[in-house]
Amino acid sequence: MFGDIAAGDWIMLIVRWAHAIGAVAWIGGSAFFALVLRPVERANPDLVRPVLRPLGSVYRELVDISVIAIIVSGLILMFDRLTGNDATAAWFIVLGVKLALAIWMFYLVWHFRQSDFDPTEQPSGLAAKLSWLIGYNAMVFFGVIVFLLASILRVLFENSISS
Repeated sequence: MFGDIAAGDWIMLIVRWAHAIGAVAWIGGSAFFALVLRPVERANPDLVRPVLRPLGSVYRELVDISVIAIIVSGLILMFDRLTGNDATAAWFIVLGVKLALAIWMFYLVWHFRQSDFDPTEQPSGLAAKLSWLIGYNAMVFFGVIVFLLASILRVLFENSISS
């Protein structure tokens, strides 16, 4: 059963797995912060705020590892697809959108790092109005879109090799 699988296929399987696990960890952590911790903090600020700072530190480490895994594995996956003759124009367009969103997400992580982001602080003013573009909500929203685009890329690729 497994003897028929070439070594290169095993390597690509591990690369795909690392890419998926990195994305799930990053987006899952963002969803946890945005959809669980933030609402609980608003309801019980004195109870949750002492826990947010240590959780934020652990989350940053998770994001760092995830971003490295996503970038390295994503480059390998992209070049694997680009070296074949199966990438269509639609595939390139979807890949471009996925890369643009991923780069925006990487920028947000970098921006949080540079600004000494404090998970206990609530945005105000213009930042509050744009929080869906720049906060945990953005990570969740864009992350879900990137997952959708990854599925579309897979379908486009599979359709191109079957025809």
